[in-house]
Amino acid sequence: MDDQHSVTDSEVKQQIAESFSNAASYYDEHASLQKEVADRLIASLQPWRDIIPSGPITELGAGTGFVTKGLIDLYPNREIEIRDLSKGMVKFCRKKFSDHDNLTFKVSDAERVPEFDEPHYALTVSGFAAHWFNHPAQTLAEWLEITKPGGLLLASFPGNESFPNWRRYCQELGLPFTANELPDVEEMVIKMSVGPAQVDYYEDTITRKYESAKDFFDELKHLGMDTLKQGRHLTSKEMSLLVEHWDSSTEGEVSVDYHLI
Repeated sequence: MDDQHSVTDSEVKQQIAESFSNAASYYDEHASLQKEVADRLIASLQPWRDIIPSGPITELGAGTGFVTKGLIDLYPNREIEIRDLSKGMVKFCRKKFSDHDNLTFKVSDAERVPEFDEPHYALTVSGFAAHWFNHPAQTLAEWLEITKPGGLLLASFPGNESFPNWRRYCQELGLPFTANELPDVEEMVIKMSVGPAQVDYYEDTITRKYESAKDFFDELKHLGMDTLKQGRHLTSKEMSLLVEHWDSSTEGEVSVDYHLI
């Protein structure tokens, strides 16, 4: 990202899409956290399987299809729209599920919510994608409006209490904390509770271990998750200082906590 000029939202979205496109194959094989969260999301959908109304299902930010696979297993005969901002992810997902004729694939910005005369979807699902939206609460609330009464909007995302160690070590060194701003769960619940829908949420912490802080930052890059929505990247010298400080402050493996919503 060029720090010398103000980057527009559309430029950032293009960078996000390109990063994930380039990472699609690696992501599908190595994004273990995202797959674990997808499995949890699908498990939470099980009790609702036969209760939601008739109508199509849509998935926002499908990636390489961790949640998609669960939706296909639960609803083999439903029309399912698979959406992602990244052309590469959509291409990968289409190829992965090419033998399922109930799926349609769309390169789509989830923040451009389609308009219908009346609620359209029986189920709207977003697995670990909403934190990439510029306005996550507003966007999910708009998708909720076009989800049918008796239907369900189900989303997972990392919350703003993620990465406490990363934040602390940056503060100790006087370095900028360069993680993207993550959604505040209370704000999300309040903004999505304006309409008639009932909003429930569950919080958890998933801890990932790495031999070095460098391995964690390398993983973010390899998975296509290193695009900054604001601010700047650390210089190579600053990053070296951070990694050395994080590693030296830890006995054994370094821990990275994800605040899961």
